Amino acid sequence: MNILHKLARRRRAWLVLVVGLLVSACVPIRLEAKWPSVSLIGPEKNIMVAYHDRLVLVDRRDGTPVKLRNADGEVRLDEQGNPRVWEFVTTDGGQPSQFYSAPVLTENNQLLVATNHNKLFRIDLPTARPASTAGTDLPGAVLADPVLAGSRLLVGLAESDLVALEGQSFSTEAWRIETQRGVWSDPLLLDDVLYFGTIDHHLIAVNASTGAELWRLNLEGAVVGQPAFRDGHLYVGSLARKLFDISLDGRILAEYNTEDWVWASPALVDGVLYAADLSGTVYALSVNSGGFRELWRAKPAGDSIAGRPLVWNEYVIVGSRDRNVYWLNRNNGTTFFFRTVADEVLSDPVLIEPDEIVDIPEAYVIVSTVAHGELLVAFTAQNGERVWTYRR
Repeated sequence: MNILHKLARRRRAWLVLVVGLLVSACVPIRLEAKWPSVSLIGPEKNIMVAYHDRLVLVDRRDGTPVKLRNADGEVRLDEQGNPRVWEFVTTDGGQPSQFYSAPVLTENNQLLVATNHNKLFRIDLPTARPASTAGTDLPGAVLADPVLAGSRLLVGLAESDLVALEGQSFSTEAWRIETQRGVWSDPLLLDDVLYFGTIDHHLIAVNASTGAELWRLNLEGAVVGQPAFRDGHLYVGSLARKLFDISLDGRILAEYNTEDWVWASPALVDGVLYAADLSGTVYALSVNSGGFRELWRAKPAGDSIAGRPLVWNEYVIVGSRDRNVYWLNRNNGTTFFFRTVADEVLSDPVLIEPDEIVDIPEAYVIVSTVAHGELLVAFTAQNGERVWTYRR
């Protein structure tokens, strides 16, 4: 049975990421079959939410949509006198385009946004205006976050291959790396070398300037998460129920067996690798002396943990499909406390640092759910108090 059928049968709707990809698996697909992509954008570090048919910029202080302003700093108003807010919605042939990846911010303050309807849009960050309402045609649908490398945009395609696009509208293909299945892993760019995972079980290294493939390593299962990097080592999980320590020249240095599929990227802090899997288990592994040494493993959640662990102070913070967010003891994995939200937590949690200038008195943890009534929830990082909720 191929990996797409396994994804459809074993993980139900939340792994149904792209309509075109999984139609062949005979899976009924709801319109919003994906969790939000949440990232911090621009010098203000406000929260960009890419979900379903729109992009929305949310104020990190209070969870309200960011208001658009004119050159004099005055809030722009619509015909009814209401404030205009930062939102971008587009359709392709009457059908809503769906956004599955975070935008890329360029040096001239433009966002490059890829959709699963084979389009790339360039949007002015200050005004939310697109350079073209039609966008630029892409060679395929996009799930993974694109990467900007100089004047080229490196884009993993959901069905197969990774391409480098160049030109004013990124419409010219400079080079292509062929894969048998899709690229769902966010690529990692280090010193002009691009590392990315594939659904056909490989981690691939490519010279970003020339497109020359440097190596291709079989990791026994689909690679969906972005590799983590430290001191010449890549750390990545796969759907083979394993974590890998890989050298930059493509050798497997160590392996560690997990309870279930490792979907998200691991977090690497102070020589410890923190990872989670779809059984709801969280792992802390020392990597200081080479290889993996288990410090602890814990199973706080009653369902899958699909997002990357967030490590902050004494906590490891994870969200689960069981509709809870857990604050674990970083030293031993025990649960300090948890907070319940309206629906499944599938995105990576995001940390908002304190900022006296904009009146953020302490660190916040931003959690995204698939419920429109709680698309974003901000908790205080220290004690889990609710600060604000963004509702679509």
